[in-house]
Amino acid sequence: MKVMVVGASGMLGSQVMKLLGKNGIGFDLPDFDITDFDCTTATVKSIKPDVILNTSAITDVDYCEKNRDAAEGVHHTGVRNLAATGIRLVTVSTDQVFTNSAGNRYLLESDLTEPANFYAISKLRGEKAALEYSENTVVRTSWLFGEKGLLPWIVGKLLGDGVVTAVVDQTSCLTSVVSLAEILVGMTTDKDKTGLYHCVNKGAVTPYEIACRVRDRIGSGTVKRTEWAQLALPAPRPVWSALGSERDIKLPPLEEVMELCLQKML
Repeated sequence: MKVMVVGASGMLGSQVMKLLGKNGIGFDLPDFDITDFDCTTATVKSIKPDVILNTSAITDVDYCEKNRDAAEGVHHTGVRNLAATGIRLVTVSTDQVFTNSAGNRYLLESDLTEPANFYAISKLRGEKAALEYSENTVVRTSWLFGEKGLLPWIVGKLLGDGVVTAVVDQTSCLTSVVSLAEILVGMTTDKDKTGLYHCVNKGAVTPYEIACRVRDRIGSGTVKRTEWAQLALPAPRPVWSALGSERDIKLPPLEEVMELCLQKML
């Protein structure tokens, strides 16, 4: 099995490459630009992969809000170009295709989307481009963390200056890159895993709640509350985008992966 990994130098892509070993062939900017149709087509034709795993993204949602052409290029045009090669595609999307949930329930693959910002709009367009081909797979996830991400950032702040300010008005799920990478690698070898999947470490939380848990685990530090409106950032955020799933994919619960991460960092 030859897997072409796009975005191989990113946090998720690099973890995927570790798991794939010699079966993974990594590509990233500046050598490979998925927004360029000719470049994409020629590279895929020369590599002849069995499957393409796309982990590339512009994850700064405020940058995407102000630089819409760039976001559209990577998240929509790029995915469309990869899908057009005719090679099976597994691509990663976002929980932010949802904005809210009546009754604060876990959102499923069959629920209607309501993109929270332009980052999510461009990602949703990419989803639709990928799913025009029945053999392709789209994986929505949220708040990825490994050596970087929300959880390590909170730990670093509390261990550093002892103070972290975290928002209380956005609820979602954290996802370990290790957990997600294992799922993605499994999907590359399972041709039955097609269509749309939600993949997170289940447990609906706000950044404020996570920060409080970490503070209690460390035994010191101060957690201050804030709201997105107070931060006056360009991109709106979802109020509730906690993902659940009606598909046959299970990741470890949030408490388990949080404890593993905290043991490693502390």
